Amino acid sequence: MTKLIRLLLLVGCCLSTAIVAEAQISTSGGIPDETLLNRYGLTLSWWGRSIIDGNRDTILFVTADEQNIYMQSSSGILTTFNGETGRQLWSTLVGSPDQRGFPATTNDEQLLVTGGMQIYSFNKDTGDLLWQLRSPEHPSASPSINDSQLAIGSIDGSVYAFDLNKVRELHDERMLPRWTHLAQMWRFKTPLATVSPPILTGDMIVFASEQGIVYGLFTENKKLKFQFETDVRIQTPLGSSRDEILIISEDSRLFCINKDNGRTRWTFSSGAPMRNPARVIGQQVFVTPTREGMSCIHLKTGLLLWEQPRAIEFVAASETRVYASDLNGNLLILNRGTGEKIGQLQLRHFSKRINNERTDRIYLADEAGMVLGIREIGSEYPSFHLYPERRPILPLLGPEDGEELPMKDAPADGDAPAEEAAKENPFEN
Repeated sequence: MTKLIRLLLLVGCCLSTAIVAEAQISTSGGIPDETLLNRYGLTLSWWGRSIIDGNRDTILFVTADEQNIYMQSSSGILTTFNGETGRQLWSTLVGSPDQRGFPATTNDEQLLVTGGMQIYSFNKDTGDLLWQLRSPEHPSASPSINDSQLAIGSIDGSVYAFDLNKVRELHDERMLPRWTHLAQMWRFKTPLATVSPPILTGDMIVFASEQGIVYGLFTENKKLKFQFETDVRIQTPLGSSRDEILIISEDSRLFCINKDNGRTRWTFSSGAPMRNPARVIGQQVFVTPTREGMSCIHLKTGLLLWEQPRAIEFVAASETRVYASDLNGNLLILNRGTGEKIGQLQLRHFSKRINNERTDRIYLADEAGMVLGIREIGSEYPSFHLYPERRPILPLLGPEDGEELPMKDAPADGDAPAEEAAKENPFEN
């Protein structure tokens, strides 16, 4: 009997240990606990898994626009999710396996992906291949696209512009990618490689050479409109807003210039290298100097608004909050007006984080292909930061005849930190 009791105790101890281990795994590497998210006014909207080869594949790039999430694996598999529902829309192998590529870029209808020297265009909602063309030189960054043009920079310093109508015409005639040069509008040569995707805006294109020069050209004929020169090289991708270009140089300076004429509006010196591009939300610019944390700067004046030493990477922002990563991989929750820390979530396993300038949604992924969509409680519809005019028109539901509008409850004392952060933000548009 004594041996039987000891055996039962041993089995019980093993089961208890297994349960604790399982709980630790689900906390550190699985779906985050909803109760913990709710504590900070957040909720898990959805989660999903991209299609990858689990034996050899990892996730390289995770990007998003206002509609979808795009996950690219090391073998070249591209998986697309709806950003609000998490529904997997389509998946495909882009080009040949294991080709060098760059993060996907989109416009309203198309998704562009590079594989080697090939550029592929897909319908971003259905995955249908729209066209394929060959870059004249090896690309140095992702291509850019608007409604009428495609632009891509190369490692030899050239920037090429293509007529999209001609590209579609050549595709319909089955002349691509062999006859790509027939759609080429112009080529502009810079001294060194371009460091980031060209910025197409109105009738202009803006791009930077690694040598430290930023060019503004007319898209129709590549006529130079302005040229902005720094004293040192540029290796950090350009940032932009509706009216400004943000340039980070190797001497730890951030320049804000007018997008139309290249005139300097202000300069900010961080005192430390800035490897991540400046992110613009409303009237605030977020930069993360190395070992200095995050700085928040006023877009129009260049004045420093606040600093948060623990934040090293911008993740997302809502009307009242900023979400950022720290050195340990935690997701920090900050007051957007002051930079003060509201809380943090231990989500270090999800190391692939979209720097979401487009909407207020938080998207996190791991290298094995799991992706999470997180939003603030009560934010059923996303806020559009960069292109607010693209937000769908929502129906206005009024009261029934004779029905009074409900009064909004006043916040109770002792509410969660989310209520403390929900104050009017003077830096929005």
